[in-house]
Amino acid sequence: MIRYSTISLPKELYDKLQEMIEEKPAMGYSSVADFCKEAIRLHVEEIKKELRNDFLRKIDVPLLFKKIERLSAVDAGKYGEMFEKMGCMSFMFSSDFKIKECNYSFFSNLGYGSKEEMIGMDIEDIFDDPKLKNRIKRETLRDYEVKAVRKDGKTIDVLLSIGKLKGRNYIGAAKDVTVKNYLIGKEMKTRELYEYLIEEMCHTVMVIQEKKIKFVNKAVLATGWKREDLLGRNFLEFVAKEDQKRIMENYEKSLKGKDLGKPRIYRYIKKNKKVTEGETNSRKIEFEGRPALLVTIRYREPRKEE
Repeated sequence: MIRYSTISLPKELYDKLQEMIEEKPAMGYSSVADFCKEAIRLHVEEIKKELRNDFLRKIDVPLLFKKIERLSAVDAGKYGEMFEKMGCMSFMFSSDFKIKECNYSFFSNLGYGSKEEMIGMDIEDIFDDPKLKNRIKRETLRDYEVKAVRKDGKTIDVLLSIGKLKGRNYIGAAKDVTVKNYLIGKEMKTRELYEYLIEEMCHTVMVIQEKKIKFVNKAVLATGWKREDLLGRNFLEFVAKEDQKRIMENYEKSLKGKDLGKPRIYRYIKKNKKVTEGETNSRKIEFEGRPALLVTIRYREPRKEE
């Protein structure tokens, strides 16, 4: 039967350890118990090391390093929370122009599934502007229009603002204006078409705002006046004196949105000082953000009084 010491070792092993400790006092163990405690400690450390190595083999180390780097770049407190919840596309990058952090709006609008996909990307791969880096070095950007490249290769229009933080980092915000630019472009094309149609109309078309002529088409040339003669001047200068009071009363009514019904006949002064009659219609519109009247005039020779 195997005998055990008080620390539950086989007697033969205990005796050998005791003999070794006595022969080699330089090892520093005063008893077999001290030796066993040290051996157990070393064994436990070895087990822990194996567990750590196994854990590191299973995790994505580059991804872990990216997360650690991000946490060091952004305060985990209220500022980090504010950054994440910003409505615009927000991001942070270092002096080497590599993305260090971004919020949900940034990576999702660019078609990425997570921010980790974008961490470490060069901003030149995100914003299609070869001069962008030099501009960032020279100045703070405010609503700088540039195209951003999505993960699928498509581009979106953004207004980019970038400023430098303390240290070597930069903070950026981008606002997606793709839809806005599309609508503006569509509106411009529509406006160009309208302007072409108005320009080619036989009747004179004017926009009058605050009593001044803001726009007139080329049909006014029939009166001898050139457009540059009329633009910016008070329209009453070209109305016969006897009709000025009546046309002014109707002008005020039209600005209030009242429908004046059938065309009104007024006398207008031509370039050669002669008077011509014009059938006049007017309608309230908005021109450059303010109320105005859109006026059409069909000129005719004055009727002779019987």
